[in-house]
Amino acid sequence: MKSPGLSRSPGKLKLLVTLSVLAFALLLALLINGLPGAHDRSVPGSLNLAVADDSKKQEASSKADKPENEVTVYVTSWCPACRMTTDYLKKKKIPFVVKDVERNEQYMKEMVKKVGGYRGVPVLDINGRILLGFNPQVLDQLAK
Repeated sequence: MKSPGLSRSPGKLKLLVTLSVLAFALLLALLINGLPGAHDRSVPGSLNLAVADDSKKQEASSKADKPENEVTVYVTSWCPACRMTTDYLKKKKIPFVVKDVERNEQYMKEMVKKVGGYRGVPVLDINGRILLGFNPQVLDQLAK
């Protein structure tokens, strides 16, 4: 007895190929948008930092009011890289403010505006410079 395989039904084969292509495209889109630094605007060869557009103006006007290293970390509760980042900052005794973008929609809007649409976490705002993802080398330089 022959089993009805894909070779006898071109409609099923076409559907399988289409679904495979769509799944691959979705996976690729998620990887590109979810990787730290995917939307990095920094100069090649420099640290994984990009200067936020609005922060230059704010930095000039309130430079005297800010501490030397003002660090804001945008996180979600379920993100392992967010936890690694905050744990690392604590270990290095770098003061920081945590903003959970899951619990506060305003924090999400603030973060997305700073990074030009990027929605991955963690995002660090270090004196107006944006770091996408967990990068211990940059955090070590900040601690010095």
